[in-house]
Amino acid sequence: MSVDLITSAEALEAVAPEWDALWRRSTAATPFQSPHWCLPWWKRFGSDDPFAIAVRSNGGLDCFAPLYILRDEDSDESLGMFLGTGVTDYLDAVVAPGADAAPLVEAMTAADCQMWDLQQMRPGSPLLSAALPDSWSENVEDQDACPVLPIENAGEELQNLLSTHARKKLRYFRRGLEREGEVRYEAATIENLDAFLLALFDLHGLRWQRRGLPGVLADDVIREFHHDVARRMLDAGALRMYAMRIGDRIAAVFYGFAHHDTVYYYLSGYDPDLEKLSLGNVIVAHAIEEAVRGGARTFDFLRGAEEYKYSWGAEDRVNRRRQLFRS
Repeated sequence: MSVDLITSAEALEAVAPEWDALWRRSTAATPFQSPHWCLPWWKRFGSDDPFAIAVRSNGGLDCFAPLYILRDEDSDESLGMFLGTGVTDYLDAVVAPGADAAPLVEAMTAADCQMWDLQQMRPGSPLLSAALPDSWSENVEDQDACPVLPIENAGEELQNLLSTHARKKLRYFRRGLEREGEVRYEAATIENLDAFLLALFDLHGLRWQRRGLPGVLADDVIREFHHDVARRMLDAGALRMYAMRIGDRIAAVFYGFAHHDTVYYYLSGYDPDLEKLSLGNVIVAHAIEEAVRGGARTFDFLRGAEEYKYSWGAEDRVNRRRQLFRS
């Protein structure tokens, strides 16, 4: 076994093919641990130097922790975190099935870093239970809830998932939208991706502007980040992005990702003028139906306790935070 430290942006890019292969093997990983998310994040939001840890055995990558360390030169204080901290719903290392994550924690605690703040890890993360040296202490606490919906055997029309009343309401709203014009759904392709993203930014912004707020997609750097992520995820086969057209115009966009048997709902945008026809729920229903047709077993609504998520029957899975302190 060998443990390699990756401490430059160039080296981080160079390890991307191995990293991607490991991510594809790992059923416990999410799209947010892939290079398709982390590298665009580092390019736009990273600072100081990366401190990624690669654990290999028999020449293959077994574990990869995408980390970086912030340093305050005036006080000699240092803080280590995951790439993606802040805008990412799940943070973690990527660990191959059956691999041991202990070398990752050993490398972290051996580094020149006073504290590691490992946020938004799912409850089953091996980094939550890996042992610490005697010279280190820890704090572990709950963080955000992510409502998760099982969709295995839901039926292509969600007949085994939704109550009769809920399905009637969905049909009612769909008929209402059809009275506005011909309704068509399109999946993202390389040809229409830019148009879908522009529509997502505009529609998401419109809803927030009516509340007097800019919305999370208003910043140009955030938009560049998602342009890069969406293209990379599309190339990797992990993008799940759908547009609903009413007539010739895009009225709603679903923006999410997939990995193994789970679809992740990241953001959506829809025409606020059609809010009374529950346009947001209709585009989510389409995404869930597509997930079922694609063989997914879980639909993850990600962070946030919005009421509509629970109306689908989703139940909370609570992320955990582990802070490691050098004594």
